[in-house]
Amino acid sequence: MSLLTEIADDSHGFGIGNTPLFKLGNTGIYSKLEYYNHFRSIKDRAAFFMLDYALKTGILKKGMTVIEGSSGNTGIAIAGISQLMGLKSEIIVPESTPEETVKTLKMYGADVVITSGNSTENSINYAVKKALASPEKYFRPGQHENEMNSNAHYYGTGPEIAEKISQPDHLVIGIGTGGTITGLSRFFKGRGNIRVTGIIPENGSQITGLRNPFLSDYNSLIEEYEDYIDEVVTISQDDAYRGVKELQEKYNLFCRPFVGC
Repeated sequence: MSLLTEIADDSHGFGIGNTPLFKLGNTGIYSKLEYYNHFRSIKDRAAFFMLDYALKTGILKKGMTVIEGSSGNTGIAIAGISQLMGLKSEIIVPESTPEETVKTLKMYGADVVITSGNSTENSINYAVKKALASPEKYFRPGQHENEMNSNAHYYGTGPEIAEKISQPDHLVIGIGTGGTITGLSRFFKGRGNIRVTGIIPENGSQITGLRNPFLSDYNSLIEEYEDYIDEVVTISQDDAYRGVKELQEKYNLFCRPFVGC
């Protein structure tokens, strides 16, 4: 068993992975219900892979603090998993972060630092500078450039889907860091023909969890595996929330305005 396969297996002991694949009526469309993960989002997978790999390879040592800039689910997952692993965490968030998110981060034991403005980029920059200034004290997962973010889906989510549907015709995935779409597209394109569509917010739309990585300084995952993505389309904030309402009314699914990321 490879180290990465071992990490995927280990995640199950933390309540991460093995989430249901739900068929939307007679549409032929399936959705992976990632809110069944321990900390209620798909980001649990990436956070666990990044932390467990760093621990197993000695990059992260007990006594160090895990520091990351995040406006939402990755921060929550890192805080929660760090607490379970006996690690300290410090999550840097923009001032636009919902108060409930900040409360949740603190509930999981994280020290929370709030940076000015609505941009997560400012929070990431803060975390980068602090980690570089004290590398013996801080470990920064760096979700936007950490290969383990993508590998969480190559070794975890992808094989889980393939157990139920050997080779889907089409993947539609929201883009945040690019971890989900790059990991799943690598996995399934390595097995056969499949079309991969990424979803990003249209200009001016604020959809928590989705971003346009092509405009960010932190986009190396997308840059490295861009050829695995067949098309990228935009979605408006109104359409995202309309979709949430439709999923609830038609299928009794209580989703957020984004899926994947």
